Amino acid sequence: MAQQTTKITAQCACTAFNFTVSFPTSSLPIERALCLCNSCRKLSGSCGLSYIALPTGQPFDTTTWNLKTYKSSDELARHFCGTCGAHVAVQRTNPDFLALATGLWDRTEEVIKWTGCKFVQDTLDGGISVWLKDIVDKNGESRGLKRWLRQDRLNPEVSPDSFRKHTAPKTQEGENDKLRASCHCGGVSFDITRPNEASTKVESPFPDLIVPYHSGSSSNPKNETWWLRSNNTKYMAGLCTCETCRRTSGFELQPWAFVPKCNILQTNNKEMEHDMGTLQRYVSSKNTYREFCNVCGATVFWYSDERPHLIDVSVGLLDPGEGARVENWLDWWTERVSFQEMAVSPGLVNSLENGLKRWNSKLHS
Repeated sequence: MAQQTTKITAQCACTAFNFTVSFPTSSLPIERALCLCNSCRKLSGSCGLSYIALPTGQPFDTTTWNLKTYKSSDELARHFCGTCGAHVAVQRTNPDFLALATGLWDRTEEVIKWTGCKFVQDTLDGGISVWLKDIVDKNGESRGLKRWLRQDRLNPEVSPDSFRKHTAPKTQEGENDKLRASCHCGGVSFDITRPNEASTKVESPFPDLIVPYHSGSSSNPKNETWWLRSNNTKYMAGLCTCETCRRTSGFELQPWAFVPKCNILQTNNKEMEHDMGTLQRYVSSKNTYREFCNVCGATVFWYSDERPHLIDVSVGLLDPGEGARVENWLDWWTERVSFQEMAVSPGLVNSLENGLKRWNSKLHS
């Protein structure tokens, strides 16, 4: 009797990478924890990564799609699309092991069983693990999500309440006025400055994070400066699970900070340019642009002709010494995960939204 299989299609945003993998149905769901280590965050710009190993015997030739390869360590090579920047796979020194990035999949519900977060130690403040406390499976049963300081199963678990708001170490006078950001290879690096008068002059409609685009009412006629928070001392940040974010990064969750272009400086203290360093642009839709590092593949910026002076910055690139949530600079939107209706892992996204709301209530209790 032939073994039953479940087919999954993985595709990047530009469709240059299109791959179908067949998993033995009996092996599903596959347990997986999101990796929160500094390297993964810097490599992707994301806040949590997931790869799943291909079944034994499944053919995969990276030369088929002209993927770019970046050696993130002596043991690991990352493969990403050279056109749209999507991370596709990770390969160990042993050529028999290759794992596929799960954000490109057409579905993960009932295929992946999310267990929690690993390498939480690197985040200093717990990162997104403080929001992922439990998850409701499709059958309606709730189960707790775990967090490990380093590798899952090999290390003791830690409580979600083990982490407190992280305060960056004090520096010399004036240094706290800038926040350093860089990708893993360092080809893209820049500074973010604190909000100033120029930050209030930017114009922008409301993002889907605040007003869902499908509602048709995202205009901002009074030009409320929604991107400035905490008495104009911080920038708003939020999580997105839209299809294009997933397919241009390769991962389920994309964290964005909304920063005026005038507050993003190159290392020479000049305002950012879209050709700085190793940035490469991908036009993801009409008048909408995404930029990534063409050496390591990290997602860096999103912007559009509709709001060219307000830039979405990947939070995963921000100085890890500030803590992964970078609360000294960012105020997280807790009412909604952007484009949650597009998520291929609705259980994971629902867990995040519930956790964000609980976290907000606790902060203001």
